[in-house]
Amino acid sequence: MVKFAKAGDQKFLQTLNRTLVLNTIHHFKTISRIDIAKKTKLSQSTVSNVVDALEKEGYIAEVGTGNSTRAGGRRPTLLTINAAGGYIATLAVVTEAFHITLQVCLFDLHLTMVDEQEIEVKEKGAELIETIKACVHSFLQKHADKNVIGLGFSMPTVLDRTGVVYRGHLLELEDYPFEEEMRKAFPSLFLVVEQEQHAAILGERAIGPAKDVNNLIYVTVGRGIGSSVIVNNELIRGEYGGAGEIGHMSINKYGPKCICGKKGCLRLYATELAFINKINEAAQNGFPLPPKIYNPVLDQCNIREVYNQAVAGDEFCREMLVSLLDDLSIGLSNLIYLINPKMIIIGGNLLFAEPFVLPYITDKLKEIMDSPTADIQIVGAALGNKSSVYGMASLILDKHFLKKELMFHSA
Repeated sequence: MVKFAKAGDQKFLQTLNRTLVLNTIHHFKTISRIDIAKKTKLSQSTVSNVVDALEKEGYIAEVGTGNSTRAGGRRPTLLTINAAGGYIATLAVVTEAFHITLQVCLFDLHLTMVDEQEIEVKEKGAELIETIKACVHSFLQKHADKNVIGLGFSMPTVLDRTGVVYRGHLLELEDYPFEEEMRKAFPSLFLVVEQEQHAAILGERAIGPAKDVNNLIYVTVGRGIGSSVIVNNELIRGEYGGAGEIGHMSINKYGPKCICGKKGCLRLYATELAFINKINEAAQNGFPLPPKIYNPVLDQCNIREVYNQAVAGDEFCREMLVSLLDDLSIGLSNLIYLINPKMIIIGGNLLFAEPFVLPYITDKLKEIMDSPTADIQIVGAALGNKSSVYGMASLILDKHFLKKELMFHSA
């Protein structure tokens, strides 16, 4: 049964009624006016008024007729969310080994991706911010004929509650008011900024096998490493937004010094930094590296090919990947003891070696943990490297279009 907080004015009640009708249509996919009234306990006249308004705005549409009642009579007209009634634009900043990729996407109200662009950039700091603004402006201009209702940004950094970047080493952004700057640049749009791993776990919850999982961990591994946690169906952010920052969890107090000042941080062992460091060390020592993974002329390594060769069985690449996975499993075991999840989702570039990675992690966790782990599912991100953009679209759909925060549920 759906209940609402008490309201003292007519406008708020109208908003609540609209929200209830819209969420009911969204939940049931197709439903008649009379069934909306039955499900919501609203009067048929109230439902008709709300439906008429939503139809005029283009957010819902008629899609045929349903079955008539036992008493006969006219078959009821069915309603659904009009996919083309509104669109959501998202941008994810993705850090790669040697560059940054901007994923710019457009989704309809059914969360179907209708357009996407990937732009490789090398800018950082203030120049990166200007590039992001320019990319979004250009993308929105391309879709100027569409009703874009919201804009979401996914950032591979720690963000506080106001959208300030306060740990953005890879982007060379520190204490930067990212959300404030984006709101100035795009004042007419509903705007949300979220951390990459939080956006990703929301995407996997919206579309994927994690939809009904209440205790869940998402871990992304690439140039950096981060995690996001859902406990009892609630996303855990922490007091300052830094929950899930496992990259600076120390696994070796005698290890090398990290950019944060501490020693032995997980990010030094369980990210592509480990690959780069080992390949550079091997090259300096004259070790004969496979030409596919290292170009001595450019002094550059091909990280994706490292994954490919590891899966294919190349001894050097397999050894590097196993070392990374062993250290990653230590970090995961700490999270498992703390959270006790039903599922762990692995995302990021590590999925390039998915056929080897997932079974290895599953077996390694059983080896190093003394508590039962057989029921913990280790799966790859169903949305691949698009989890974050889907998550941002889902977040805007829920917060702005469906306004789910106005509702709360009780048994």
